[in-house]
Amino acid sequence: MKNLIMLSAAAGLAISPAFATPLRVPLMAENGSGESGYAMLYPHGTHTRVIVHLKGTPKGIAQPDHIHPGTCPNVNPRPAYMLNPVRHGRSVTTVHVSLKALLAKPMAINVHESRSDMQKYVACGDIRTH
Repeated sequence: MKNLIMLSAAAGLAISPAFATPLRVPLMAENGSGESGYAMLYPHGTHTRVIVHLKGTPKGIAQPDHIHPGTCPNVNPRPAYMLNPVRHGRSVTTVHVSLKALLAKPMAINVHESRSDMQKYVACGDIRTH
């Protein structure tokens, strides 16, 4: 019984980062898109789960989004981390970087209008503690 209790306690410690406090990143509309919302970043040890929520997205269009070095509106055009495209106002991705590392230097979540117009940004938010 003692071993079972110790194993349960160790397992709880091993998964505790999944229950750490998430970071909310406001996403502001850019270039007159009318698309805004937020991203929730959930720390999972050496990974981060990123869930993007946007209102005002066009129907039937997948909008690429990424984590870029820099801050809005002047992000580095070369993404640091790829996110799954926003579809129907939502995107869910687990990236292979800790939240602590994302906060260590200026980074932003940037949403593009479409695959055919990657130069037009429709929403952006700086990843930082407020």
